[in-house]
Amino acid sequence: MKTIKAPKNEIELHEAIKEGDNTALSRLYDLYGTKVITSLKSWYPKIAAKDDAQILEAVNEAFWGYSKNPFTYDIHTSTLQRFLEVAAERDLKNILAKEKKHANREELPDDVELEEKFWNRITKTGGPTDGEVIESELLKNVNKELSNYFKNGTDVNLAKLVLVGERETEVFSELLQIKHMTIEEQRSEVKKHKDRIKKVIERNEVEKKIKSILR
Repeated sequence: MKTIKAPKNEIELHEAIKEGDNTALSRLYDLYGTKVITSLKSWYPKIAAKDDAQILEAVNEAFWGYSKNPFTYDIHTSTLQRFLEVAAERDLKNILAKEKKHANREELPDDVELEEKFWNRITKTGGPTDGEVIESELLKNVNKELSNYFKNGTDVNLAKLVLVGERETEVFSELLQIKHMTIEEQRSEVKKHKDRIKKVIERNEVEKKIKSILR
Protein backbone atom coordinates (compact mmCIF):
# COMPACT_ATOMS: atom_id res chain seq x y z
CA MET A 1 0.00 0.00 0.00
CA LYS A 2 1.38 3.39 -1.00
CA THR A 3 2.17 5.91 1.71
CA ILE A 4 0.05 9.06 1.53
CA LYS A 5 2.25 12.14 1.98
CA ALA A 6 -0.49 14.76 1.92
CA PRO A 7 -2.12 15.69 5.25
CA LYS A 8 -5.88 15.38 5.67
CA ASN A 9 -6.66 19.07 5.03
CA GLU A 10 -4.74 19.00 1.74
CA ILE A 11 -6.54 15.86 0.59
CA GLU A 12 -9.90 17.47 1.37
CA LEU A 13 -9.01 20.60 -0.62
CA HIS A 14 -7.58 18.50 -3.46
CA GLU A 15 -10.80 16.49 -3.70
CA ALA A 16 -12.89 19.68 -3.59
CA ILE A 17 -10.89 21.20 -6.45
CA LYS A 18 -11.22 18.00 -8.50
CA GLU A 19 -14.99 18.17 -7.95
CA GLY A 20 -15.12 21.78 -9.17
CA ASP A 21 -15.76 23.52 -5.84
CA ASN A 22 -15.54 27.23 -6.71
CA THR A 23 -14.29 28.19 -3.24
CA ALA A 24 -11.60 25.53 -2.91
CA LEU A 25 -8.89 27.37 -4.85
CA SER A 26 -9.41 30.50 -2.76
CA ARG A 27 -9.16 28.47 0.44
CA LEU A 28 -6.04 26.76 -0.85
CA TYR A 29 -4.45 30.12 -1.67
CA ASP A 30 -5.33 31.44 1.78
CA LEU A 31 -3.62 28.38 3.25
CA TYR A 32 -0.46 28.28 1.13
CA GLY A 33 -0.22 31.40 -1.04
CA THR A 34 1.99 33.39 1.33
CA LYS A 35 4.08 30.32 2.18
CA VAL A 36 4.82 29.55 -1.48
CA ILE A 37 5.66 33.22 -2.14
CA THR A 38 8.01 33.20 0.86
CA SER A 39 9.70 30.03 -0.39
CA LEU A 40 10.35 31.51 -3.83
CA LYS A 41 11.67 34.73 -2.32
CA SER A 42 14.10 32.78 -0.16
CA TRP A 43 15.26 30.70 -3.14
CA TYR A 44 15.59 33.71 -5.46
CA PRO A 45 16.50 36.67 -3.21
CA LYS A 46 17.96 38.77 -6.04
CA ILE A 47 14.75 38.51 -8.08
CA ALA A 48 12.66 39.26 -5.00
CA ALA A 49 14.77 42.31 -4.16
CA LYS A 50 14.60 43.63 -7.70
CA ASP A 51 10.90 43.08 -8.45
CA ASP A 52 8.67 40.61 -6.65
CA ALA A 53 5.96 40.94 -9.33
CA GLN A 54 7.56 38.04 -11.22
CA ILE A 55 7.36 35.85 -8.14
CA LEU A 56 3.74 36.80 -7.49
CA GLU A 57 2.87 36.05 -11.11
CA ALA A 58 4.60 32.66 -10.95
CA VAL A 59 2.74 31.70 -7.78
CA ASN A 60 -0.59 32.77 -9.26
CA GLU A 61 0.11 30.73 -12.40
CA ALA A 62 1.05 27.69 -10.32
CA PHE A 63 -2.17 27.78 -8.29
CA TRP A 64 -4.29 28.47 -11.37
CA GLY A 65 -2.59 25.75 -13.42
CA TYR A 66 -3.09 23.21 -10.65
CA SER A 67 -6.78 24.12 -10.29
CA LYS A 68 -7.30 23.54 -14.02
CA ASN A 69 -5.39 20.23 -13.99
CA PRO A 70 -5.64 18.85 -10.43
CA PHE A 71 -4.92 15.31 -11.63
CA THR A 72 -1.28 16.31 -12.16
CA TYR A 73 -0.89 16.12 -8.39
CA ASP A 74 -0.49 12.77 -6.62
CA ILE A 75 -1.14 12.66 -2.87
CA HIS A 76 1.32 9.75 -2.62
CA THR A 77 4.25 11.66 -4.16
CA SER A 78 4.46 14.84 -2.09
CA THR A 79 2.51 17.27 0.00
CA LEU A 80 0.35 19.70 -1.94
CA GLN A 81 2.36 22.62 -0.58
CA ARG A 82 5.58 21.12 -1.94
CA PHE A 83 3.90 20.40 -5.29
CA LEU A 84 2.82 24.05 -5.56
CA GLU A 85 6.29 25.29 -4.62
CA VAL A 86 7.87 23.19 -7.37
CA ALA A 87 5.22 24.31 -9.87
CA ALA A 88 5.73 27.97 -8.94
CA GLU A 89 9.50 27.64 -9.29
CA ARG A 90 9.06 26.10 -12.75
CA ASP A 91 6.65 28.87 -13.76
CA LEU A 92 9.09 31.50 -12.48
CA LYS A 93 11.88 30.03 -14.61
CA ASN A 94 9.57 30.09 -17.64
CA ILE A 95 8.67 33.71 -16.96
CA LEU A 96 12.33 34.71 -16.67
CA ALA A 97 13.23 32.82 -19.86
CA LYS A 98 10.42 34.46 -21.84
CA GLU A 99 11.33 37.87 -20.48
CA LYS A 100 14.97 37.42 -21.47
CA LYS A 101 13.89 36.37 -24.95
CA HIS A 102 11.58 39.35 -25.23
CA ALA A 103 14.33 41.74 -24.11
CA ASN A 104 16.44 40.64 -27.06
CA ARG A 105 13.76 41.51 -29.60
CA GLU A 106 13.43 44.83 -31.32
CA GLU A 107 10.33 46.73 -30.34
CA LEU A 108 7.65 46.64 -33.01
CA PRO A 109 6.41 49.96 -34.43
CA ASP A 110 3.25 51.32 -32.87
CA ASP A 111 1.30 51.30 -36.13
CA VAL A 112 -2.17 51.06 -34.64
CA GLU A 113 -3.35 53.24 -31.76
CA LEU A 114 -5.59 51.71 -29.12
CA GLU A 115 -8.45 54.11 -28.73
CA GLU A 116 -8.86 55.33 -25.16
CA LYS A 117 -12.14 54.30 -23.55
CA PHE A 118 -12.82 51.88 -26.44
CA TRP A 119 -14.15 49.38 -23.90
CA ASN A 120 -16.87 51.81 -22.75
CA ARG A 121 -18.14 53.04 -26.12
CA ILE A 122 -21.01 50.59 -26.57
CA THR A 123 -24.29 52.51 -26.05
CA LYS A 124 -27.36 51.15 -24.32
CA THR A 125 -30.17 53.25 -25.83
CA GLY A 126 -32.59 51.71 -28.33
CA GLY A 127 -31.75 48.74 -30.50
CA PRO A 128 -28.14 48.15 -31.43
CA THR A 129 -26.92 49.65 -34.69
CA ASP A 130 -24.67 47.72 -37.05
CA GLY A 131 -21.72 49.65 -35.68
CA GLU A 132 -22.63 48.80 -32.11
CA VAL A 133 -22.98 45.12 -32.98
CA ILE A 134 -19.51 45.19 -34.53
CA GLU A 135 -18.05 46.97 -31.49
CA SER A 136 -19.75 44.49 -29.17
CA GLU A 137 -18.21 41.62 -31.10
CA LEU A 138 -14.79 43.32 -31.03
CA LEU A 139 -15.04 43.79 -27.27
CA LYS A 140 -15.99 40.14 -26.88
CA ASN A 141 -12.94 39.11 -28.93
CA VAL A 142 -10.68 41.45 -26.95
CA ASN A 143 -11.91 39.97 -23.66
CA LYS A 144 -11.41 36.46 -25.01
CA GLU A 145 -7.84 37.25 -26.07
CA LEU A 146 -6.98 38.87 -22.73
CA SER A 147 -8.42 35.92 -20.83
CA ASN A 148 -5.70 33.77 -22.41
CA TYR A 149 -3.14 35.63 -20.30
CA PHE A 150 -5.11 36.93 -17.31
CA LYS A 151 -7.09 34.42 -15.33
CA ASN A 152 -9.58 36.65 -13.53
CA GLY A 153 -11.87 39.53 -14.46
CA THR A 154 -9.99 42.10 -12.41
CA ASP A 155 -6.72 41.43 -14.22
CA VAL A 156 -8.48 41.56 -17.60
CA ASN A 157 -9.89 44.98 -16.74
CA LEU A 158 -6.52 46.13 -15.40
CA ALA A 159 -4.96 45.07 -18.69
CA LYS A 160 -7.51 47.15 -20.61
CA LEU A 161 -6.61 50.22 -18.56
CA VAL A 162 -2.90 49.64 -19.14
CA LEU A 163 -3.42 49.12 -22.87
CA VAL A 164 -5.30 52.40 -23.31
CA GLY A 165 -2.67 54.29 -21.31
CA GLU A 166 -4.80 55.15 -18.28
CA ARG A 167 -2.63 57.08 -15.79
CA GLU A 168 -5.00 58.07 -12.99
CA THR A 169 -4.33 56.15 -9.78
CA GLU A 170 -7.93 56.66 -8.71
CA VAL A 171 -9.25 54.64 -11.66
CA PHE A 172 -7.02 51.68 -10.80
CA SER A 173 -7.76 52.01 -7.08
CA GLU A 174 -11.48 51.84 -7.70
CA LEU A 175 -11.08 48.70 -9.79
CA LEU A 176 -8.81 47.10 -7.17
CA GLN A 177 -11.16 48.20 -4.37
CA ILE A 178 -8.34 49.79 -2.35
CA LYS A 179 -9.70 53.34 -1.99
CA HIS A 180 -9.77 52.84 1.78
CA MET A 181 -5.95 53.00 1.73
CA THR A 182 -3.93 56.19 1.97
CA ILE A 183 -2.95 57.86 -1.33
CA GLU A 184 0.64 56.69 -0.97
CA GLU A 185 -0.47 53.13 -0.25
CA GLN A 186 -2.80 53.23 -3.25
CA ARG A 187 -0.03 54.47 -5.53
CA SER A 188 2.32 51.74 -4.33
CA GLU A 189 -0.29 49.01 -4.75
CA VAL A 190 -1.38 50.29 -8.16
CA LYS A 191 2.23 50.42 -9.36
CA LYS A 192 2.79 46.84 -8.27
CA HIS A 193 -0.26 45.64 -10.22
CA LYS A 194 0.52 47.78 -13.29
CA ASP A 195 4.10 46.49 -13.43
CA ARG A 196 2.85 42.91 -13.16
CA ILE A 197 0.26 43.41 -15.92
CA LYS A 198 2.77 45.19 -18.19
CA LYS A 199 5.23 42.33 -17.90
CA VAL A 200 2.60 39.84 -19.06
CA ILE A 201 1.55 42.14 -21.92
CA GLU A 202 5.13 42.68 -23.08
CA ARG A 203 6.28 39.10 -22.72
CA ASN A 204 3.33 37.69 -24.69
CA GLU A 205 3.07 40.55 -27.22
CA VAL A 206 -0.54 41.05 -26.12
CA GLU A 207 -0.74 44.62 -27.44
CA LYS A 208 0.16 43.45 -30.95
CA LYS A 209 -2.59 40.81 -30.80
CA ILE A 210 -5.21 43.27 -29.53
CA LYS A 211 -4.29 45.71 -32.28
CA SER A 212 -4.79 42.95 -34.82
CA ILE A 213 -8.30 42.37 -33.47
CA LEU A 214 -9.14 46.08 -33.65
CA ARG A 215 -7.97 46.54 -37.24
